[in-house]
Amino acid sequence: MPDFSGADRRILLAIVLIALALRIAFVFDISDSPYFDYPTLDAFWYDAKAEDVLAGDLIAGTGTFRVPLYIYFLAGVYSVFGHSFMAVFLIQAVLGALTCGVLYLLGKRLFGTMAGALAGLGFGVYRMAVYYIGELVPASLLLLLLTGAAYLIVRAVTRRSLTDSLLAGLCLGLAFLSRPDIVPFAVLLALAVAVLFRKERGVRIAVTFSAVLVCFMLLQGLRNYAIFDEFFVFSPQGAVNLYIGNARYADGKTPVAPPTRHPYDIGTDPSQDSINLGCRQAALEDVGRDLSEQELSRYYFRKTLDEIGQDIPRWLGLMARKAYFLLNSYERSDIKLVPRVIEKHSWVLRLPLLSFAAPVSLGLVGAALAVRRRKRLGLILVAGILAYAANTLMFFVVWRYRLPVVPFLMILAGFAVSEFYGAMRSRNTRLMLAIGAAAVVLFLISASRFLGVGREDWPAQYVMNEAALYLKAGNYEKAVEVYGEAIEMEPGNARTHFYLGKAHATEGHIEESKEMMEKAVQLNPIYRPYAFLSLGVALANKGLYESAAEYFAAALEADAELGLAAFNLGISLMNLSRTEEANRAFTGAEKLCKDDMGTLAAISKAYTLMGYSRKGLSLAQRVLARDPRNAEALYAVGLGLEAEGREAEALGYFETALKYRPGSPEIMQRIRNLRTRPFSR
Repeated sequence: MPDFSGADRRILLAIVLIALALRIAFVFDISDSPYFDYPTLDAFWYDAKAEDVLAGDLIAGTGTFRVPLYIYFLAGVYSVFGHSFMAVFLIQAVLGALTCGVLYLLGKRLFGTMAGALAGLGFGVYRMAVYYIGELVPASLLLLLLTGAAYLIVRAVTRRSLTDSLLAGLCLGLAFLSRPDIVPFAVLLALAVAVLFRKERGVRIAVTFSAVLVCFMLLQGLRNYAIFDEFFVFSPQGAVNLYIGNARYADGKTPVAPPTRHPYDIGTDPSQDSINLGCRQAALEDVGRDLSEQELSRYYFRKTLDEIGQDIPRWLGLMARKAYFLLNSYERSDIKLVPRVIEKHSWVLRLPLLSFAAPVSLGLVGAALAVRRRKRLGLILVAGILAYAANTLMFFVVWRYRLPVVPFLMILAGFAVSEFYGAMRSRNTRLMLAIGAAAVVLFLISASRFLGVGREDWPAQYVMNEAALYLKAGNYEKAVEVYGEAIEMEPGNARTHFYLGKAHATEGHIEESKEMMEKAVQLNPIYRPYAFLSLGVALANKGLYESAAEYFAAALEADAELGLAAFNLGISLMNLSRTEEANRAFTGAEKLCKDDMGTLAAISKAYTLMGYSRKGLSLAQRVLARDPRNAEALYAVGLGLEAEGREAEALGYFETALKYRPGSPEIMQRIRNLRTRPFSR
């Protein structure tokens, strides 16, 4: 590295240590937050898939079309430190600090020591970069890979190094396996290098790192082929996001699913969210059947083009709104209510850290200076920023989508400040005024709050999600308190009343639950069957099966297609020894829950326990044909075989079920009973 002195090493070390200290403080700061131990949505999904990898699913292929690098990262951490979120976040703190160090090296190589130091230190104290350290998502890993790739590309150009080109391609390939939307960034970087550095083997360098990236893309395509029997590289979910960012009703900043005739967000998997479920439900209601991932992708891609084509002026206006949102400093909430996390859960984030306004205003000034001065190496960064800006505008603007552009804005912001300082020293008043005026105007635009910026959508929903985490942690009193806050924020929100009613029901507080459920139904009658279902479950948990059965029957009367109501009705009737009625209820539930393998496995077990062993065995075997690792179905097959006197076969199924549900007292007892019983093996 040219001119890398002892002072440079001290600056580099200071930047990394400051960034690391702030991030470690943040990790310990949020360790008592309900979000720390209970990941939701994307974080829940990554955590579950990492566990699958450790359990033997080495291609991380069970039910997923997403890219796998972060899954392997988590699996590696878990294999060394156990299932520890603290370990993950501390390692991510180190990755974040290293990113700041790389920014210093890149900025120094492009624009000098001052620009590099300001970039590294600026990103070190950038609020949302610190925030993301405590998220179980690939941001920290992705940012290090992207900045590393940019540094290696610049070094490859200046040194004409094939090795650096290959390493840059490796970083980009791994970044692709973290988030595929880095492809536009890589394409523009390649074009910039090839065009701007033709005489310095720019084409060869661009082709080299692009070829390595393409290899990783093909690898992802082969992985998808192994999972889905279809070769595709990009996630079908992209078309869904494209639609909700450009639909007729889109506002550019709020992801909203299309309207549906039926609810879709009751009792969902924690790795799902209402937006994705709503899009699937809307497509199902339009087409008349469930769509595969690729079919869903084609459906929403065509629908997006149709709606844009129907009103192009509207779409152009929407793009202008998105551009304003992209420049704006307000950090819109996505998975959590960011202002609440700052206010309630983190003193570190309440420190006077940098917001987006500073890097975007100074960074754009730096970009203009780089273009005007024909700083060819700096133009590589400008190309990367333009790529990410265009990529974000295609969808909808939330802070995590624009985070990857911030490191490069920091470098250009450092360049602008260093140029301003140089103008001061040389008494170039004209340049000082030009830089200062442009930065101030851009800062005011970024800090403005027009077009609804600063007003959160669905704040009660975010608070309700937090309450659900307290409930999951067993803190019922705190959960009720936070649900109450959500109701105060939006008194007319039926969903909040419903989930507070579910919380009361879970704890067996029937009267309190009834009060909240009645209020939810008054506000929105669509909740009626789900209210009956929740109250029935609460009564059944207290052993009041007669009353529970009445509520489950009422739920089915309100919605004849509510399979869980039919299933729970069967369970209650079975506990009341009303076997024939229970059999009819389970038969109905089996039809209604035909794609719910967990419920079908439980029904098969119930059939056998009621004496319908052949019926139970047949259903359990059908479940295993679709889900071979379903422990409940394996156990149900064992019960059926045992009931038919095939005890040796039953023991094998019980032992297999125990592998997938280790420590289960019920399964272990069955195994002990059979092993102590004499039978021919």
